Amino acid sequence: MVVTGYDDRQGCGYVLRTGADATGAAPPGAQSVSHDGVTVLATPELAATLRDALKHRPTALLSWSGPRVPLTLDDATLLAWLTYDVGGVLTVANPPR
Repeated sequence: MVVTGYDDRQGCGYVLRTGADATGAAPPGAQSVSHDGVTVLATPELAATLRDALKHRPTALLSWSGPRVPLTLDDATLLAWLTYDVGGVLTVANPPR
């Protein structure tokens, strides 16, 4: 999955790559984030936000009204976290089923 977006709080765009889209040559400046044996690639600001969330607020909303679930690096949970907790999702390529 490849997600692009814009985080108004950080004032910057972001890109997140997971699964097969995270293999191969990393885009310039991309940083890896690993959790429970899963690794994703993200732009530096999003990587820092994700690391902070995994350490201090490891939950994600699945919809605007909840529920909150454990934050993991699986595609569906990450997409929900980006949509409802971070915001600014613009495009999603190869989304979860």
